[in-house]
Amino acid sequence: MFQVNQVLSNGSNQFRIVWSSAEITYLIDIEAKKGLPVPIDSSEVQDMLIDGTFKKVEDPFLKSNLRDILPNSPYWVKREKAWNIIKGIVNNPRVLEAKQRGIEIRSLTETYRVRRQTIYRYLRRYWQRGLCKNSLIPDYSNSGNRGRKDNPTGKKLGRPRKLKKGTGINVTEEIRKVFRRVIEQRLLNENNTSINDAYVISLNILRTMLPDNSPHEMPTLDQFKYFYRTEYNQVDVIESQTSAIEFEKDIRPLKSTSTTESVGPGFRCQIDATIADIYLLSDHDRSRIVGRPVIYMVVDVFSRMILGMYIGFEGPSWISGMMAVTNVVESKVDYCKKYGVEINSDDWPIQGLPNIILADKGEFLGSKVEVFVEAFGVRIENAPARRGDAKGIVERYFDTLQCTFKPYTPGIVLPIRSQKRGGKDYRKDATLTVSEFTKIIILCVLYHNNSHNISKYDRCAGMPTSIPNVPIKLWNWGVSNLTGKLRAAELDLVKINLMPHGMATISDNGIKFFGCYFICAQAMKLGWYHRKKSKRPSKISVAYDLRSADKIYVRPSDDLTQYWICELSDRSRRFRGMTFWEVMQITADEKKSNYESKSESLYLKGELLAEIESIVAQSEKINQNYNASSLKGNVIHKNKQDEKANERKLSAFRVGDEVSGEPLKENVVSLNENDSFKYPNLDEILFEGLDE
Repeated sequence: MFQVNQVLSNGSNQFRIVWSSAEITYLIDIEAKKGLPVPIDSSEVQDMLIDGTFKKVEDPFLKSNLRDILPNSPYWVKREKAWNIIKGIVNNPRVLEAKQRGIEIRSLTETYRVRRQTIYRYLRRYWQRGLCKNSLIPDYSNSGNRGRKDNPTGKKLGRPRKLKKGTGINVTEEIRKVFRRVIEQRLLNENNTSINDAYVISLNILRTMLPDNSPHEMPTLDQFKYFYRTEYNQVDVIESQTSAIEFEKDIRPLKSTSTTESVGPGFRCQIDATIADIYLLSDHDRSRIVGRPVIYMVVDVFSRMILGMYIGFEGPSWISGMMAVTNVVESKVDYCKKYGVEINSDDWPIQGLPNIILADKGEFLGSKVEVFVEAFGVRIENAPARRGDAKGIVERYFDTLQCTFKPYTPGIVLPIRSQKRGGKDYRKDATLTVSEFTKIIILCVLYHNNSHNISKYDRCAGMPTSIPNVPIKLWNWGVSNLTGKLRAAELDLVKINLMPHGMATISDNGIKFFGCYFICAQAMKLGWYHRKKSKRPSKISVAYDLRSADKIYVRPSDDLTQYWICELSDRSRRFRGMTFWEVMQITADEKKSNYESKSESLYLKGELLAEIESIVAQSEKINQNYNASSLKGNVIHKNKQDEKANERKLSAFRVGDEVSGEPLKENVVSLNENDSFKYPNLDEILFEGLDE
């Protein structure tokens, strides 16, 4: 016996096994228009399979039968009608015999009032296409020559017009070429125009091709849209109309989640910054508006715990990112206490370094991070440029965070469309200081870590259903059952190795860096500052914090755990309390001033040299009347004494004398002893006429 419904091929035709027994097998040609099942000896079929005359092949109707159709659709109605007629006889093997089949069909024609040819057609379709109910589905999908492009001529195809004038025009192959060229030039690019504009452009071209056609006999906008919709795949259109970065970030299908990249808590984290939508006041003077702060967040991928944060006015840079990473390592109890928030270590149990930090292709890219990576083995990964979706977890939390405090805090930045003429300036509503805003963010973070339920969290295999999607719960379960915990690290070493590094020079005056001189006890003991026969390196690696020029940290060896603290020397005392940014600005201004002064000095020195040369030249013209006797020492001594006496006479101070040496004569006014120099009596002038 053979498997019923198996399809056999002899190379030119395909046959389906309709029924089989040990003696007889019924086969039907699946493509015969008037074929019926034919009996063949089963042994003969076996021989043809053995010698290769028959080969088992895949059922060509399998895909069309394995489909679902909507109830009451045309397909469903036709199928049910045919099935209700033949379902009573298809399972009877005797219907395969011609005589018995004729009897059964006559009975069905009387019962259902249908023609014999109709019943034969139903049976043939049933046997040829798979012996199942869905084999009776009609082939409406083949109607209309789908996929073939017509080039109609003559009468306009489709429904006649009712509202528009004229009869219209068929879309021929020439018109399709115009449509295709305009669509590819105007619509399938990033700077795409509207469909209406593309249609108008195509009309301009068609007017030159069909000058005799009136506007009512030109292709319509609907015909243009139909061509655009049917000729171009929607996915290809979207890809061509968006940039590769925008498509990858906002449109492409998501095949996985960020959580699958993390094996446990503390293994991978994401870091990013945003500018808060709020204006703040100064902590030192509440009358001063200091602007919008920068918020840095470090988020654990596995549990969504906030590992660390930074809030301040350092722009998104290595400095602010460095402080956020440092906050991951420091004690959260002490950190919260600085802002008046009392917590236990269990409320924020984060103190250590993760294995991997995913950051933007910005502040964590470059040589600044190399020392930190080498010292602690933390791997820094950078997302592609302008791909915020690569850090979707931290990006999403920024939205959640700002939506939490915005409705309840004044000074919130309003959208541009809400600013009307005469409206209120939201910056004047600023009420919170930096410290107060930081306290609010800390409370929001504590709520998120300990109470927020993550609605779309994708749980890993083996996680109990009793564990809620709360970050602290996910963290604690992951710490107990998975790998990837935070690694312990000394806070001071983290700070030193997070700082940017540079090369400083060494001289008798100290270690010179950014124009400042620094000294330290260790270098003093090694004799680096001795002015003679000093054995010292010419350059040394140092770590520095751009926010303070008071100290630098010498790295004396390749051991990243060693550092010397160097203080600013008295030679550079004017830079105390400044930042390195201020130092660089001052030294740059000084260099500019000195350069200008040096240029002017060289110019004036040229004038000086010219004057000296002029005086010398004039003196050389005067004859020198001295002989050998005048070169004797006693003669020169006598000449010197005479010159000294003459100098004393001419240079002696004569106070009160004129330049000529004569005494000054002044006119003397004599006073009459009868004159009175008392205050005058003004009574007569002041009170004249008052008696009247």
